[in-house]
Amino acid sequence: MKFLLIVVFCKLGFSLAQEESYLDRYEGGEESAANDRAAADGGGDRGDRGDVSTSTPPMPVGKLFDVDRWEVYDILDLDSVSTEETEEGIRVHFRFNFHNTVEKHIPELCYMTLENITIFNSYLLDKQCLEEFESVSPQCRGFRCNIVRYFLEHGAQIYLDVMNAPSLKEGLEVVNREILAAFEKLDMCTCGRQFFKAAFKCAPYCQANALYDLLTEANSILSYYRFAWNIDVKSFSKVFDRLLAGFCEESSHGMCINSIVNGLEKMLDLVNTTMEEYEDYDDGNRDFQKRQEKRCDALFGPIRAWTKDDSDLDYFDFEGEEQIEFVLNKTAAVSKAFYCKRSCRNDESRTAMYPCCLRKMLEDKKLFDSIAKAGESLYKVTPPIDLDEMNFWAYAGYLYQFKEELQKRANWTVPARIRDAVMRTVHAAKYCDGNILKCTN
Repeated sequence: MKFLLIVVFCKLGFSLAQEESYLDRYEGGEESAANDRAAADGGGDRGDRGDVSTSTPPMPVGKLFDVDRWEVYDILDLDSVSTEETEEGIRVHFRFNFHNTVEKHIPELCYMTLENITIFNSYLLDKQCLEEFESVSPQCRGFRCNIVRYFLEHGAQIYLDVMNAPSLKEGLEVVNREILAAFEKLDMCTCGRQFFKAAFKCAPYCQANALYDLLTEANSILSYYRFAWNIDVKSFSKVFDRLLAGFCEESSHGMCINSIVNGLEKMLDLVNTTMEEYEDYDDGNRDFQKRQEKRCDALFGPIRAWTKDDSDLDYFDFEGEEQIEFVLNKTAAVSKAFYCKRSCRNDESRTAMYPCCLRKMLEDKKLFDSIAKAGESLYKVTPPIDLDEMNFWAYAGYLYQFKEELQKRANWTVPARIRDAVMRTVHAAKYCDGNILKCTN
């Protein structure tokens, strides 16, 4: 888990640098070149173009995710007549078409009951799912309504704030703040858990009209039910519930999920330092690189752990379990290099990425047992889903031809060595040689 975050942020750092260069060259470059040519010819209006460019707020996060400013304007209603003055200032809303599409379902989500639901007046709900949602505690029955209202009221502003954030780190700060507000406002830690348990329970049997609109072909409907009836929905539900319960644990930053996001913010500092100095590292001799790899304020050590065996999957002729184990052993080495370097164990960059509430989640054996069962069920259900286009005789022939292979797949369980490699990747702090890394409250 944490290693993946390290890799993701390294990738985002490279992407951001490349994206800024690309946008400067192609988005701004073409306009500048055109203006220069026009000015040289004595024509054009460079001032007008410059005003358009400078009046648009910079959006590094939007650029990072390849979101053009006009795509934002297509979603959000940014005209002066569409903004609402609140105690917090001007609040932005979604454009009318999108807002109206969501809002028209509020009566169904807020006021539909088992007494008045029919196949003609419901779209998102069916009787079975509504019965499950109504079975939650009385104070939580309005959750399905509240979450949609909260999305309509706050979603547009959150989206704009994240897209307009000057940096990815400041975008994460917005996410951190809004997560805490949403969890508290919606009582996610109580009502959210009950709602999602009900949703998982009814999902395999859902007959909502929306499902038939989404899956228009008969084979698609059959695939959905074949998939939903054969995967281990209970295990998926347990995984989601235990993760949500872990995120809701109290921490020094409010909730555990806020402590995790705070750790990601610290990680971004390391990523930025690494990206700024990577060229010098790459061009330096081995002695210089070794000194850089000992630093606690950069990620040269973990990068070296990934590349030092000079192994590339493209050059190895293996697949399946061998390939998975090979990758996980490399990720475990990277995670160990990050958490277990003795000189960095007490550094804020490491302790921030290892809050005690996260350690508690990573030590939850039942959570990882459920993840393993859920993964096994996905692996076993794949062949039947891929055979929907076959007729009966072709399907029967396939089952006969690959009988042994399918039986082997049906009996497959996650090997102990792969599970061990997963744990050494996501919870490397527990496997450090010598003293175990201390968590932070």
